[in-house]
Amino acid sequence: MATSTSPVIRARNAKYQANVTKRGQTKISAHAEKKVAKKPVANPMLVGCLLLMLCGGAIFEVLRLFGAGTESSF
Repeated sequence: MATSTSPVIRARNAKYQANVTKRGQTKISAHAEKKVAKKPVANPMLVGCLLLMLCGGAIFEVLRLFGAGTESSF
């Protein structure tokens, strides 16, 4: 059952095939490049809070291990 394709479909196929060779080689617009460059990976306030919690927890553990609070046991 051989069917012929319509001219519209053939035109779309040709356009698609021409685009296949351009994949990965398109230029990024100047606006998109600025938008990508300005976006930080993590919020600096969030990173600061996490560091404060980690370092503070480590300091409290060291104080607890070396007897700075021997009067009370949790």
